[in-house]
Amino acid sequence: MDKSLCKFIVHAALVAAPVVALAEPAQEWRCTTDSLDPTQALARLEWARKCGLTTNTGGAAAWVPSTKAFDTTFNWAKEYIEINSNRAFSGNLNAYNVNYYYSYSRYESSPLYTVAQEPAGSPTVGFWKWSHTASRPRPLYQSFENTPVAGAGTQLFPHPTLADCNLYTDRTGTTRWTTDYYVIAYCESSCYTPDQSLQFSDGEMNIVQAMKAKRDDVVTLSPDATLDDLVTQTSKVYSYTTEIRDAEHIIYKVKTASGGSLSVTNEHPIITSDGLLVKAEKLEPGDELLKADGTPDAIVSVEKTTHFGKVYNIKPESREPVANVLIAQGYLVGSARFQNDYVSYMNRALLFRGVPDEALPQ
Repeated sequence: MDKSLCKFIVHAALVAAPVVALAEPAQEWRCTTDSLDPTQALARLEWARKCGLTTNTGGAAAWVPSTKAFDTTFNWAKEYIEINSNRAFSGNLNAYNVNYYYSYSRYESSPLYTVAQEPAGSPTVGFWKWSHTASRPRPLYQSFENTPVAGAGTQLFPHPTLADCNLYTDRTGTTRWTTDYYVIAYCESSCYTPDQSLQFSDGEMNIVQAMKAKRDDVVTLSPDATLDDLVTQTSKVYSYTTEIRDAEHIIYKVKTASGGSLSVTNEHPIITSDGLLVKAEKLEPGDELLKADGTPDAIVSVEKTTHFGKVYNIKPESREPVANVLIAQGYLVGSARFQNDYVSYMNRALLFRGVPDEALPQ
């Protein structure tokens, strides 16, 4: 049975870190320690929204017009803002907007939501809630700490049954934390299988073996590489990440006309032959992957499956977008940064030069 290879990504756009370059590894470690699967992530999202609304707002009637999203009548959606920023269940970058954080984390990004008042029997009866038909395959979820700087204090956890709105210093919900707490990261998992290999300076190597060997010489594209000149370089590794427990992952198995194959999660970024960086779930037979030597390779089949197991991934030290293109199984793929720092590059023509930004596919 295949094992999944992936990483937890930190949506820093949702939680501002004082120094992003220094806070990011700590945030990633907090996400790795939390290690929630999609079902658990959704449960934590619902719990955090409930706790934020019922313990840290002015009540169901205290809604304000959102500045970030509309309802289906194109009026500003009804929003709630947490009052005590030192005991909030939402992130700080978007002013502790409860419904916005919940909806961004659960659904695909959208400026338009269905907004309805919650009925009797709901734990948040009377409050207004946003919903959408396009759910994220992997919801984001909050990770908490007793300081606003990731890694500077003690990681905190909800009770394992989500029975109350308290946070605890242990996963078992034994030792309750009684003072301030903060959301220090929003986490998501995304991956490709460890039987896939990455290119290092002396050849291909399984990423799990590379992590154990502490390899610091991954091959990436050079920052000035183009479709006509795929120059590579040896890059230092910024981080390897791994989960501490198993979880279920959606896997896309792609087979090509040349006999090649690539197994990746639904959101893993892949370079196509026209230089586009796209999510694996968007690939179809007839599309072409791009080999490291610049030749196209047509996709003959795409199979959607699932895997339950541990996951891993790698991130180069460079923050330059093109230098975050790796070689997996001989094909060009995006590094972990494209699911985090560079999410705006998805579905863009990454390897062209001299093309105005407004002309690139969105």
